[in-house]
Amino acid sequence: MNSEKERSSLLNRAGKTLLRHITPQIYAQRSIREWPAWLEKVHEVSVPRAVIPQPEVTSSGGANINIVLRLLDQTRSLPGAIADCGVFRGASLVAIGIYLRQNGIEKTIYGFDSFAGFDESINFDMGLSGVHEKEKVLGGFSNTSIELVLAKVRAFKLNKIRLVPGYFKDAFPKVPADVQFCFAHLDVNLYTSYKECMEFCYPRLVKGGIILLDEYNDPPWPGCKEALDEFLADKPEKLQAAVSENYQKFYMVKQ
Repeated sequence: MNSEKERSSLLNRAGKTLLRHITPQIYAQRSIREWPAWLEKVHEVSVPRAVIPQPEVTSSGGANINIVLRLLDQTRSLPGAIADCGVFRGASLVAIGIYLRQNGIEKTIYGFDSFAGFDESINFDMGLSGVHEKEKVLGGFSNTSIELVLAKVRAFKLNKIRLVPGYFKDAFPKVPADVQFCFAHLDVNLYTSYKECMEFCYPRLVKGGIILLDEYNDPPWPGCKEALDEFLADKPEKLQAAVSENYQKFYMVKQ
């Protein structure tokens, strides 16, 4: 029995490896919105058709690529680069890169992540109320690497993506002072991370630019709401809700 399971596992891995090699070429010219859902599992890249609707409207759950792309479209005519903070394994980052290339949108995408999981700043969030989440520990979301993400970037030949590794306090100063953003996707979970991302992205955001927040009102991650409510308290912008497949995410538009 074990031998049969091992053979099956080997065949599955071999098949996936082959598909990873050939499908980027096959689907390069086909809109990512039309990609079959199974490609999400093959490449670990967010595919619009793979989004499974939730039974009711909720702010729980991961990033919804349909919301990301819809808001990205709203900023396509604006100057400025794209920021993806909280790259993890590159699912949203690579999907954004593919979408921009397919639509002739020549914008640089900066991807920020420690690629080492949560540091000690998680201790503050563990002291907040919030439902249990297995990754809510020191080193949470460390199951990634810059090499893993770069392999996906190379597979899809995305030459407009710039990865900036390191914790945000160390990574952000590496970005040239004249870089502005028209769109920023923040999927960073923690109070301190959201605070640092807003302090970095907000001043660089062009008028009409959008910052999309993944965990605002998400029960396991109350630090996001706390950080954003504090940051926006003296700002003119108000958060707006975007809903797709019953995923509710919040964003702001720079005035």
